[in-house]
Amino acid sequence: MDELRTINFLDAFIANALSVIIPLLLVARGVSVVQIGVVVSMSPVIFVVSRSIFAAMSDQIGIRKIFIANGAMSIVSVMIYLAANNPLIFSIGKVFEGARNGAIWAVNRTAVFVRRSGRKAVDEVLKTQAIRTGAAAMGIIAAGFLLNRYSFDVALVFFIILSVILFLFSFLVEGEGRSKVKMKEIFGQLDFRRTSNLLKKTSLVGIPQSVATAIPLSLVFPLFLKSIGYDYWLIGVAIALYYATSAFATYLFMRMKWGRRAIWAGAFCFLAGGVMLPLLDGSLAVPLIAIMGIGDGMSNPLWETLVFNSVKGRRDVSSEIALLHTPANLSNSVGLIAAGVLVEMFGYGVVFLSCGVLFVLSFYWSFELLRESRYRL
Repeated sequence: MDELRTINFLDAFIANALSVIIPLLLVARGVSVVQIGVVVSMSPVIFVVSRSIFAAMSDQIGIRKIFIANGAMSIVSVMIYLAANNPLIFSIGKVFEGARNGAIWAVNRTAVFVRRSGRKAVDEVLKTQAIRTGAAAMGIIAAGFLLNRYSFDVALVFFIILSVILFLFSFLVEGEGRSKVKMKEIFGQLDFRRTSNLLKKTSLVGIPQSVATAIPLSLVFPLFLKSIGYDYWLIGVAIALYYATSAFATYLFMRMKWGRRAIWAGAFCFLAGGVMLPLLDGSLAVPLIAIMGIGDGMSNPLWETLVFNSVKGRRDVSSEIALLHTPANLSNSVGLIAAGVLVEMFGYGVVFLSCGVLFVLSFYWSFELLRESRYRL
């Protein structure tokens, strides 16, 4: 599992640093919030399509080639950002970024599930998620440091180098299948009608939680902090703290096996932090963002349990997981565009409040689904 953990560390380090760098770079180029929302929304749409295709392909050709594709497209996407000078070219970069994210998430859980079973599989996925969250924090801090000390170009060149290292590590992954892809099988695997009712319900439950976290992390956090006068270094520290506290909360849950009350407390942490952040006009922004991170971290065990419960015993695990996440990621694109419009019309307060309410609702529906499926957390 060591090579998988290393790949996830590098991938999260790069991907989350870019999630901060690109909106700030667009602001520096004079692009409006609405246009930034449209550019950023490209990635989730491509993510959905590519993840589904890569997932179906991986069930035929093995997972190694998909990890290699992730590394290759990481290099391409950052190189495009380095050369981009208008929103259209940034959108092309987002297409490749969405595809690279789709590749790794098409096989990430599968790589664990084929080596682990039962509760050990869920625990290993949570460990991987904790590694990714910690790496995200470090990547964002590195991005803030590079932007503050040097420039956008230097930062992007640094992440190109890391992408090359990620690409090379991808060849170490085990998991080969047959050499040819059969398109008829792919379309059959991606037929949503053949999935179980539990998976369909889980896919709908995932929508509010995914939208509630995607909007702040992919768009609103960096733009809001920039609007209240934070420099690039402080923006990086604040968002990195979100990821660090999220990883810590996930780790504590794994170690201590907290119950539902503690998880509900996490939901209201996210809501409270989101509501207070714009009301205080940026005062105490860093600790409030950290509180939201705690809430997000507490949601990971709940969501991974739902995912495992939905796909256990299924034949094409990668395809099933991709289909499960499709509604949520399509909703992310709509949410990011809507968030850009709402910020322009009403300010950041409405967006943060909406995200907090959606997050709490996701917890309620998640627990209802666990109760219905008679699965104990």
